[in-house]
Amino acid sequence: MIHSRFRLVPALALLIAFAATGFASAAKAGTQVFQGIVRHISSNNIKVYDNASGKTQAFVLVPRFGNVFKADGRTPSDLHHIAAGDYVKVYYDQKFLGAFHADRILILNNANMVKSRTHG
Repeated sequence: MIHSRFRLVPALALLIAFAATGFASAAKAGTQVFQGIVRHISSNNIKVYDNASGKTQAFVLVPRFGNVFKADGRTPSDLHHIAAGDYVKVYYDQKFLGAFHADRILILNNANMVKSRTHG
């Protein structure tokens, strides 16, 4: 009985250390950026292709994801306004199990730039 308690202590210490590193990485939410052409969009994920690097990256979207912004980069939009073929910039972080999690999405123009505001 005493030996099983001694085995439990290192396991708990390891679990606490692992959880602490997860919380530290969560503090840097949205610090990484990926931009390119949307290849797939659904209510729970988005897949973006970067033509410059040739990489495709998938991002998990939380239910009721609301951090999509229109052409000016400041006006809120809805996820259903994004379609395959649109240029986007995704601010993301990497969560506990290694999945890339989108924190914010900007809709870009054909030159991969945030669309400028039009007046009048």
